[in-house]
Amino acid sequence: MQRLLTTPTGTTLCVEQTGAATGPLVLALEGHSAQLIQTPSAWARTLAGAGCHVVRVDNRDVGRSQRFDVPGQDAYTLVDMAQDVHGLLEVLDAGPAVVCGHSMGGAVAQLLALDHPEDVVGLVLMSTWAASAPAAPRSAVPAPFTDEEGFVAYEQVALPRGAGSRYPLVPSQVEALARAMWARGVDWDGIERQSLAISRTPPWAHRLAELAARCRAGELGVDIVHGTQDTTVDPAAAAALHQALPGSRLHLVPGMGHLWPAALAVPVAEAALALVPSTSWPGP
Repeated sequence: MQRLLTTPTGTTLCVEQTGAATGPLVLALEGHSAQLIQTPSAWARTLAGAGCHVVRVDNRDVGRSQRFDVPGQDAYTLVDMAQDVHGLLEVLDAGPAVVCGHSMGGAVAQLLALDHPEDVVGLVLMSTWAASAPAAPRSAVPAPFTDEEGFVAYEQVALPRGAGSRYPLVPSQVEALARAMWARGVDWDGIERQSLAISRTPPWAHRLAELAARCRAGELGVDIVHGTQDTTVDPAAAAALHQALPGSRLHLVPGMGHLWPAALAVPVAEAALALVPSTSWPGP
């Protein structure tokens, strides 16, 4: 079931909840421009079938979530997006969570765990990074499409580039996904604001020692998943995360690009499930 929820700070997010409301919470955060429907449904079904409370989220500025096009409110960073998630957990009155973050969503998941450690007991970090230096200034890019057909044509080029040789996307898959995204809400200005948010976010790699301390204490479990053919985020970023977070498990997937292929939905769900503390499961 998808619904709109407004956080205490006023951000309205679209979420989809499945599984047991009293089960341990597993939350999915997608990457730049991606919508909750791009988190594989088999991932959610697997976790829900195991008794988890599963939540997929449209980040701000995509899908059915709130647009931040009001003057003066567009200069947000990934820290603000992490605050959105913190507020969402407060509204849901559920948690702490195992957070599965893909690409930009993985960066947001790290910042959530850093700024609100009480919210996170596990991290599955996919195709993501921890920034160690300020990003280069970025200028806005003009919209490459103006209507649904233009968006479909745009995605027919953009999405397959990120798939990797072992998990290719066929045109019919891309078209179906693009049309579903368009129907839910595609806004190039919002996508650009997310891009600028990435570039505006202060570096946080130096803060990973805070997460490392929690890993050593057994308070935080971390799995890292990255494709060997990722040309958007270098696989070296995964190795750096693994080195910084003691006890984390690193999975380098041959032939996987930057996208999260549906074929890996169940293995990633199982990785998230393994991070759920035994004390989180409801009693008989």
